[in-house]
Amino acid sequence: MAKQARSLRTHELVLDAAAAEFVRHGYPRANLQHVAARTGLTKGALYGHFASKEHLARALTSHLDEVAAEILARHADADLPARERLRALCCELAGRVESDVRFNAALRLVLDEAPTAPEPPGLLADLRALGEEPTTASLADLAAVILVGAYCTAPDLERRGLAERVCELWDAASAGEGGQAVSETAAR
Repeated sequence: MAKQARSLRTHELVLDAAAAEFVRHGYPRANLQHVAARTGLTKGALYGHFASKEHLARALTSHLDEVAAEILARHADADLPARERLRALCCELAGRVESDVRFNAALRLVLDEAPTAPEPPGLLADLRALGEEPTTASLADLAAVILVGAYCTAPDLERRGLAERVCELWDAASAGEGGQAVSETAAR
């Protein structure tokens, strides 16, 4: 039993170390020797937990999918107008990028792959699905642009201040409509 618990802790440690490596270097330049060094494992022991760099990346993107689905589900049926719902959703996703290195790494992985992928990343497609009505389709596009744009132009790899910046961008975009920005309390 103790060995299993230790193995699970090591597995989690490897995921965190790999996430930090992917955030810093992206998939092509990520080095599993650096991941092993961060964990205190040998590279062989690391391979005992994950068979390859691809398996590590897949584990992280699965985490992104799970967390995003949970967040999207919370906001899908909200009784808020579409603009406020999408704002709250984007702000929460951006907050998760700041607080969860695995989510941050996975978002980098899917965004790095997006230009050559046959379909848009799942998170962005799911975000767009919230704007199914013609009047909200452009809002869903705006949500993707604000989230991805703020992520890609963040001043540091940890994306500190990203949630605040995303919320400010939404408020600025909303200011032109009706002369007022969406209040923070209404969106939360």
